[in-house]
Amino acid sequence: MSSELTARHLHRALEVAREFRSAGPAAGLAGLGRLVGCDFVSCTSAEHTTRRLTGAVTERPEDNLMRHPEFRAEVSRHPAFAAHRSGRLPLGTSAALTDLADLRTLRALPLYTDFYRPRGTVDQLLCVVEVDDRAGRILTLSRSRPGFSALDRALVDLLAPHLAQALARAERPPLRPGHAAATELLTARERQVAEAVTRAAGDRQIARHLGISPRTVQKHLQQIYRKLGLASRAELMAHLTGRAARS
Repeated sequence: MSSELTARHLHRALEVAREFRSAGPAAGLAGLGRLVGCDFVSCTSAEHTTRRLTGAVTERPEDNLMRHPEFRAEVSRHPAFAAHRSGRLPLGTSAALTDLADLRTLRALPLYTDFYRPRGTVDQLLCVVEVDDRAGRILTLSRSRPGFSALDRALVDLLAPHLAQALARAERPPLRPGHAAATELLTARERQVAEAVTRAAGDRQIARHLGISPRTVQKHLQQIYRKLGLASRAELMAHLTGRAARS
């Protein structure tokens, strides 16, 4: 319960919120993991209809299970998907994996037996930090013992909005003020592609994120270059962020 949050807890939570703001999502996740006492922390993006993973942020890249095709194939069976659809895992409110499924059910899931248990994960605290009509993001804190306290849940619920803001800042860098008006020439999809370029995303990454083909990404880039009077990806990044283009 939130009443368990003391001044000391709030001070430590504020420090983590500052990490999200100043150092970015990955650093903030590491701080959140230390605060709650977890072994692995990640934030995963997934589409609602296909339940396909589209991205993940982790405190350590080696902990990113999206590297394994087998994990990506099994993740749609995670109890969090069904729990969110049924309202048991609403936006901004955390729940433990063992709240959503009993141990017998979990042990029958290849996702649990092949990936979580070998890593020593016994329980997870899950929180939907962002959701729209198409996709959502789930914060996952994994630990080697079962159960999470009311204090653990209150801290995660308190900091989830700060994670959402950090992710938004990372994905949408500020446009260069002198050229913000010029981007109004772009369509909504072209702006999405252009903003992805500022994150140093490649054509295939952009295609996966937007649900289009790499060839379509290239066509959008050609139109962006034409409309903004640019000649390359480097010039586009410099145009939008104010950095000098590399020759």
